[in-house]
Amino acid sequence: MIIRKATHTDIPSLVILMNNFRKFYQQESNTEEVKSFLKERMDKGNSVIFVAILEDKLVGYTQLFPSFSTIKLEKIWILNDLFISEKFRGLGVASQLLTRVLKFSQETHRHQVWLLTGNDNKSAQHLYRKIGFTNTKFKHYVYNF
Repeated sequence: MIIRKATHTDIPSLVILMNNFRKFYQQESNTEEVKSFLKERMDKGNSVIFVAILEDKLVGYTQLFPSFSTIKLEKIWILNDLFISEKFRGLGVASQLLTRVLKFSQETHRHQVWLLTGNDNKSAQHLYRKIGFTNTKFKHYVYNF
């Protein structure tokens, strides 16, 4: 398995994965908007995407956004997406992506990685705990317009 940073040539495969990630979280399929979103992130360099390649196919990805913690007074990464194609789940792809994210976080002097997952996504929660992520004492809220 190869884990590496995504490039513009990965966009067609990433569009499929990201669209499936969005559908997993009950969002409408919209490949053109996903493509535009990905291209803008890469063009502006305001996210970091790692991809997993297995059997010469892009089978998973994770996307990080830089941020800061006022409480810790440190730079952090927000792990916004982690998605593996259904056919390739259970093969350690997510673990390897997460391991790369943690290494990258140390390399870039970020002191924390924050992430969210669905309350019902028990397999992801199990993996995060296994790798060393912990629940916080904070409750997550969102305001939609």
